Amino acid sequence: MLRADAPVWRPLLELAPDHIDDFMWMFEVELEDGRRVHAYKHWWTRRYLHLSLDGCAFAYIRPGCYSNEDPDWYREVEPEWLLKLVLPSGQQLANYQQFLERARQDSNLRPSAPEADALSS
Repeated sequence: MLRADAPVWRPLLELAPDHIDDFMWMFEVELEDGRRVHAYKHWWTRRYLHLSLDGCAFAYIRPGCYSNEDPDWYREVEPEWLLKLVLPSGQQLANYQQFLERARQDSNLRPSAPEADALSS
C-alpha cells in the first residue's frame, strides 16, 4: 500500500462528480503493470471504489484483507457497474437520504443568525 502526500481525487471526479462528497480517499496501490489504483470508501455503505488515473475500475477480490502483498488481487471491472455496487440502493438509499435530510436540518450545521448589533455596524 502506498501513501500519497495528498488525496488524489481526479479518478473519482471523472467517474462520479455528483458523489464526490460521499467518499473518503483511503490509499493507493501500485499494480504489477505500474498503474496506481486509488481507493475511495463510501462513508455510508463502507464499500470501496478502486480507480486508476486512466479511468479503469478494479474490484478487490480478496475481501477482508487489504494489502499490497499481491497486486493480482485486483481485477478490472466496468466503472459504472462498480459505482452502482458501491452507492446505496433500496432501503439503504432511503435511510441514507433520511440521514442527509436530518443532517441538513440540524441546527449545528446551519450558521447562527448574526447578532442585531453586528448588522448595524
